[in-house]
Amino acid sequence: MNLIRYLIRKIIALFKRLEKVYYDELSNDIITRMKSCGDDVIVRGPCNITGVGKVSLGNNVTIGANAYIKAEGGLIIGNNVSISRNLVLYTINHNYKGKRLPYDESQIKKQVVIEDNVWIGMNVCITPGSHIEEGAIIGMGTTVTGRVPARAIIGSQSWRVLKYRDEEHYNKLISNSMYGDTTGRKYP
Repeated sequence: MNLIRYLIRKIIALFKRLEKVYYDELSNDIITRMKSCGDDVIVRGPCNITGVGKVSLGNNVTIGANAYIKAEGGLIIGNNVSISRNLVLYTINHNYKGKRLPYDESQIKKQVVIEDNVWIGMNVCITPGSHIEEGAIIGMGTTVTGRVPARAIIGSQSWRVLKYRDEEHYNKLISNSMYGDTTGRKYP
């Protein structure tokens, strides 16, 4: 009985090790195929990214596990962007005005831009053509459609501006290059 338990633990440990190696290789493979990729980019676990050649990432970008990104329409992510897990981001959509109902095989492509110093919470959905301006915070579970103003803090399914960051404090941090990594520690 002890031998069986021992073997089961060894098999589980082996699978965990293989899974980690697979994701590390996947992350490296994705990063090398991107249009551009800055320094200190971290992909935390499994993710699905299509249209990788249309992706541009800045420095100090973290993308959480289980991201699902369709980037064929183009995706630009600036510097010091922190994205939590379970992101769904689309830069393409079906054509409902096409040759078939409810839509045909053609795609409508619209670039998504996420500017510097943006924090995106868990379970956020970002639709094609969205533009999240500098310093914005996107609350957990929010669906982003359109333009999010600079330094806005938004939340809820049909988002609305909840409030704005303190502009003086924000600009002081920018002028002093005070950026944090995913743990909040100073970067670089």
